[in-house]
Amino acid sequence: MKHVMLFIVLCLLSLGAQGQTESGIIVEGGTGNIKTKLTPSAAAAAGSYDVDYKYNLSLGYKFRLHANQASPFFFDLEAGLGMKYYDYTFGKMPGEPALVKGSAKRFSAFATGTANYTLYKGLSIGAGIQPTWFFNQNGGNSRKFDIPAIGRIAYRFKAFEVGLNYKHGLMNSLKTDYLKSGKFREYTLSVWVPF
Repeated sequence: MKHVMLFIVLCLLSLGAQGQTESGIIVEGGTGNIKTKLTPSAAAAAGSYDVDYKYNLSLGYKFRLHANQASPFFFDLEAGLGMKYYDYTFGKMPGEPALVKGSAKRFSAFATGTANYTLYKGLSIGAGIQPTWFFNQNGGNSRKFDIPAIGRIAYRFKAFEVGLNYKHGLMNSLKTDYLKSGKFREYTLSVWVPF
């Protein structure tokens, strides 16, 4: 899986080198939730599993490609590193002390591709995917790969761009003794500074 992720990143970077019109650093942060399903044994024990998604942060590099300057369509390619942090508890009944309680961090590498459309002046919308590989994690024997779908709205100022993003995890990225699956749903704010 490491080789696949590296291949994707290198392909995105080479595409950016051939057709790029702008590039720069992008910083992103936000919060979200995790849609979870209990294992049959945990559900049979009338268990409850709660996840308190605290925050996510990422730092990356973005290439913006224009088919031509007159077209309202453009493409963004990103590569970067990120981190997610959340607390979790498992208990038999609401109000009882938790049987399991802890915190988890997940570090990741990702490559993002979005197709975008300029609505008016600096205002644009876009959609794409973000293949993500989790290379360091705690809090369970979680799966190591996800491909979130992304929806984005952004506004371009002279020196930077601010975007609001929604990321919808498509793969079951969490698996523990109590969890059968968990899918990330994230809301983030991004700031891109082109050079």
